[in-house]
Amino acid sequence: MPATSSIITLRRGLHKWQGKWLHKKPANDRLRAFFVWALDAWPLIAWALFIWPWPLQASATHALSTQREGCFDERRFCFLLSEKDDTSGSYVIRVQRYIDLPVALTLYSTDLGYTAHANAFLANNDPIVLGETQSPSRFFSTMRVKWTVGNISAAHNSEYRYASPLQPQQNYPIVQGVNGKFSHFGVSKYALDFGASEGTPVLAARGGIVIDTKRNGKKGGPTPDFAKHANYVAILHDDGTTGEYYHLKYEGVVVKREQRITQGQLIGYTGNTGFSSLPHLHFGVYVAKFHGRYQSVPFSLQNSRL
Repeated sequence: MPATSSIITLRRGLHKWQGKWLHKKPANDRLRAFFVWALDAWPLIAWALFIWPWPLQASATHALSTQREGCFDERRFCFLLSEKDDTSGSYVIRVQRYIDLPVALTLYSTDLGYTAHANAFLANNDPIVLGETQSPSRFFSTMRVKWTVGNISAAHNSEYRYASPLQPQQNYPIVQGVNGKFSHFGVSKYALDFGASEGTPVLAARGGIVIDTKRNGKKGGPTPDFAKHANYVAILHDDGTTGEYYHLKYEGVVVKREQRITQGQLIGYTGNTGFSSLPHLHFGVYVAKFHGRYQSVPFSLQNSRL
């Protein structure tokens, strides 16, 4: 039965009930007149509440069905979709950073055609076009992204001599050096591990801006699957490289993202989180790469042959 027919049927039933009420329960004229008016106006009220397509409700439904933005890493960067000004029905995929620090990212999506991925180095806040999609919902439900903070075109200043991150320097021996067999190979070839008991103050080996941190890791162990639990501080240097300090203790980070740091400033405390078999500090200097990768570079310490 059409909706209007249902309303008329309901109204007839109410009038029948109205007649009984008027005869069995006398009331003052004003109350009775109001009740009669309300019953007569029922079809219009029902139409307004349940049938009329109010614009606000339609807009909300459309917004829910078409996601236009997806952000990562506390809005470090966001993917933005905008409909093209033609009849294709396509959406342009853009990425834009919202924190004034460089990041190299790779987007993986079947909507990008035969390459299936697109790289973007966000050196400033200008949006970068990565491709197009026909379906925003499909794009956001299937896309993946990997990123590394830092500058992909960094040129390390080999003349710079870093301060030891643990002081006094002679009290904290290097327990794993360059090309260490336990874990210093590949991307971490040039990193150094300093032996230290948990809670030892960690100082910035070089000044810069804090570009990333993690402080809530609680687990540590001797296999790579523990790596995701490592607490750390990463500091962006003026030559585009990053100094990275790993295995800090739970809640052992005392600096925050975008904070400017000077050499020798306290940044955290040693621990045993992540891929770690004993309390120590892992320190290395890195250059960012696409696909979530990075590469360590050689560096020299003050008052050392390294």
